[in-house]
Amino acid sequence: MTGQKPFRAAVVGCGAIAPNHVRGILEAGQTLAALCDTDAERARRLCAKFGLSVPVYTDLEALFDRERPDVLHICTPHYLHAPMCCAALRRGVNVLCEKPLGISEEDLRAIEAAEAESTAMLGVCLQNRYEPNFLRLKALSEEEGIAAAFGVVAWRRDADYYASGAWRGKWATEGGGVMINQALHTLDLLQWICGMPQAVTAHLSDDHLQGVIEVEDTATAHFRLPDGRAFQLFATTACTSDFPAQLQVMTRAGHRYFADNVSLCRDGEPLPGEKSAMLGKTVWGSGHCRLIADFYRHLSEGNRFPIDAHEGARVIRLILGMYESAKRGTTVPMTEETR
Repeated sequence: MTGQKPFRAAVVGCGAIAPNHVRGILEAGQTLAALCDTDAERARRLCAKFGLSVPVYTDLEALFDRERPDVLHICTPHYLHAPMCCAALRRGVNVLCEKPLGISEEDLRAIEAAEAESTAMLGVCLQNRYEPNFLRLKALSEEEGIAAAFGVVAWRRDADYYASGAWRGKWATEGGGVMINQALHTLDLLQWICGMPQAVTAHLSDDHLQGVIEVEDTATAHFRLPDGRAFQLFATTACTSDFPAQLQVMTRAGHRYFADNVSLCRDGEPLPGEKSAMLGKTVWGSGHCRLIADFYRHLSEGNRFPIDAHEGARVIRLILGMYESAKRGTTVPMTEETR
């Protein structure tokens, strides 16, 4: 970005994940122009956390009109992602949206259409693709070929967690449970490394918060690839503690790889590599700043960001397929559009 004026970025939604975006904006050499949240005091606390003094809004349209940002970072509850993405794109404002991109097929189609009609760029924050261990695992898997793979997410989310936001734990506003929130990144890594499946068989349950949440806290899934191979996923938020999300890959070369945010092992032996600098919860990993920097690099060069609406929608369509499979009690094929 040498010699180029910094982009003016705004963040809407000043909850738990917003500090990662503010830090990423600043570390990428961009300008934080404004914050927006329905709770103005929460936005002011975020300003204070970084020693900043920027305008605070409680209405996104007012922010658009007065600040005219170049980029909008969307960190709001899930059900607001699609309408906010579309509103920004219609105004020609570039978007970096937190996961999930949307919570329904209608959401995804609306965003894809808005992106296609806009001069602005959209990116989706699937930051684990930027973790050194997972990047290396993908490269090794491509080099050696994949024989089998599975992922595990074992975290704790209790009643207090769901009480922290009225939108949590509801189909209409969160869009699901462990899969669309906590395990989304692990499923995204599996499809990114292994390829998009052609069918899914899934089972869902609410094992420890009946009466507290409407959605699943535990999920298992079997994904069948076009060439007959498969990968599996187990995810739960019914644990008594948080454990690092894990991927294991068996390659055709006979090696077994284990990867999480902090380590990469081959056949039980650690492989030397870059250490991750954690931001916030350890289970979040450290990919946010890397992804945000890359987003602004693509924007400054006038190039499309690789995790665009269609790419970011892939994992959502897999999750929607899981939900449909569990509802029907049968295997659900993925459409050609999904793949």
